[in-house]
Amino acid sequence: MKFETEYKNLHFHISLEIVSIADVSLLLGDKFNRLPNQTLIELKKGTLAPYNLVIKSKSADEERIHYWSHVLLTSDQAELLEELGFYLEDEEILDSIVSNWELAGDELGPGWK
Repeated sequence: MKFETEYKNLHFHISLEIVSIADVSLLLGDKFNRLPNQTLIELKKGTLAPYNLVIKSKSADEERIHYWSHVLLTSDQAELLEELGFYLEDEEILDSIVSNWELAGDELGPGWK
């Protein structure tokens, strides 16, 4: 799934790619960072799937690439776009990218200077 949007004077090209994993246990994590049992059940049933999220942000002639791996979202294609929207909003993904651009600044230097 690919689409583009504008947000706070930045152009975003968002790409979501499903990750095929043969063994769900590879997503378990370590003993300090385990997935909840219900999440594992949903993964095994196929109602949840891991995705790679790649966002290219562009301002003027400069472009940056931002990457998140194994984002767990619905496998139902009809609901995927809406759920991705909730994920981007809940995790404040676009706002954090905008903040990153503001920290770097422009030709006058960084905003924190």
